[in-house]
Amino acid sequence: MRRLFPGPLLPFGRLLLCGPLLLFSPFRAAAQPVLGIVVEEGTGMPVMGAMVMLFDDGGEPVDRMLTNVAGRFALNARAAGPHYITVERIGYATLNTDRFTAGADDLQLTIDVPIDPVALTGLDVESGRRCEVRPEEGRVTARVWDEVRKALTAEAWTREASLYRYTLARFSRTLDRSGDDVLSDTTRISTNREAAFTSAPIERLAAEGFVQAEGDSATTYHAPDAEALISDVFLDTHCMGVRDGDDGRIGLTFEPIPERRVADIAGVLWVDAATGELDQLEYRYRNLIRSREIGEAGGEVSFARLPNGAWIVREWRIRMPSLEAFIAGIVRRYGYRDEGGVTRVVTDNRGRAVLDTEAGTIFGVVTDSLGTGPPGEAVVVDVPGTATGMVPDDDGSFLFSGVDPGRHFVRLQRPLLASWGLAAAEVAVEAELGEVTYVRMRTPSVADVLASSCGGAPRPPGTAAVLGRLTTPEDVPAGDARVTVRWPAATGYSPTGPATPGSLSAEAGPAWQTGRDGHFATATTTTDARGLFLLCDVPPGLRLAASIGRPGTEPSLHTTIFVEPGVPAVVKRIVLSTLDYMM
Repeated sequence: MRRLFPGPLLPFGRLLLCGPLLLFSPFRAAAQPVLGIVVEEGTGMPVMGAMVMLFDDGGEPVDRMLTNVAGRFALNARAAGPHYITVERIGYATLNTDRFTAGADDLQLTIDVPIDPVALTGLDVESGRRCEVRPEEGRVTARVWDEVRKALTAEAWTREASLYRYTLARFSRTLDRSGDDVLSDTTRISTNREAAFTSAPIERLAAEGFVQAEGDSATTYHAPDAEALISDVFLDTHCMGVRDGDDGRIGLTFEPIPERRVADIAGVLWVDAATGELDQLEYRYRNLIRSREIGEAGGEVSFARLPNGAWIVREWRIRMPSLEAFIAGIVRRYGYRDEGGVTRVVTDNRGRAVLDTEAGTIFGVVTDSLGTGPPGEAVVVDVPGTATGMVPDDDGSFLFSGVDPGRHFVRLQRPLLASWGLAAAEVAVEAELGEVTYVRMRTPSVADVLASSCGGAPRPPGTAAVLGRLTTPEDVPAGDARVTVRWPAATGYSPTGPATPGSLSAEAGPAWQTGRDGHFATATTTTDARGLFLLCDVPPGLRLAASIGRPGTEPSLHTTIFVEPGVPAVVKRIVLSTLDYMM
């Protein structure tokens, strides 16, 4: 591995949005693959949902994507030669790699990204109140814009990559003059949509305005989508500032530059100051007719981040005044019209509901026991009482849709440990209507499971758990066998934990009966139905002599168990002959 370091949707008809869906070019025609993984600096933990962007040597964008749940990416260069990658994560500093040569046969990149968050709390908001066009790097406004831009870029790419299909509830309401009372309300459901929200081309909006006359009487009000907001055209025609908000939010304000004469928008993009995540866009129309009768014409767009790093539009609304000619060319507002929608269901390309407003969703990732990649073996995940078990995807991800709201347990089981009757790993989660609950689970090692049975991690440094498995030659558990273990009393060791590990049924096991035999300490127990016995916190280098037989008879088998230093768990299978077991 090579390691690099820092160096329409719905047509809104004549009232809202119109025009074709615009997508950034996906640049997928190249023949030079650029593969790699993004990991946390110092820990090696894979980073999911980071935006990885490939640039050629001249700084031109070539390809981009979000890393998958295993932190991996697969980009394509147009041609061989020098390239570099930019990695962006919301709430963290952006990283640019050194140049590398695309097209090399052994190119497998590992990109380490810093793990120190860059919070927006405590910023000097006063210094960002002046509205700036393309604020300079390092200024307060630029820092807030950078986090907003990351989310908008991810939302645009999510649509570009066609990751999801949407079921939308489109509503149309007429309101009275004050805008408080709803006079009529209609809703229709649209399914299998390519996007939740998209706007007309920003070049057209910049030239003709966000409010455009259609014929003699109709007027179309347009709203910006993510691609419009991050476009050069928008950035060159609007200035930005910063303002404080409520509930720990900070706002990035924007308004048209003074030279603008066509109908435009001004508003604020609200961001969570602690996490840097985009929450909502609020905007109002500017440069309309100078009359109070226009009222509060504007709209809102609410965003949501899915656990895998993809962004979607959750809700949107546009409020437009309903005007009529009055006297002497004066117009009068007789009401408002609200148009908008709510994303009801989001499904992936496998038809799974990753978000449903009428149910909860649990999305999770299973890693190996070190947390550095997908599990190296088949594991099973389930939600007891709610969802049947499933094997996670190759990248370790799993999804449970249609979960009832409330507290649930996600259970992870290794078939090997299950065959021994050892308990599963469980994580408690709270499922909420219309929300995606994220859970990350490590595949438990034998040492993890035994440490849990011994009282939980961490265990005394250097010690080991010793698991004995008594079976017949056919690997049938030998339950109800008497086991006596002895070791030099001078070591001072005495077993304090249970004599058997935790079971899938969570039944309490027996305790060891300790004693002395001259210079030796002894401990005696009876194996459970799984044929297991457990010694906790055994000192390194200790040699245990085990004698096994049926209760009430002399031991028929003797063996030795050695605890090698540096090993956290020792598993010893002891095979009893059928004759020994039946005696």
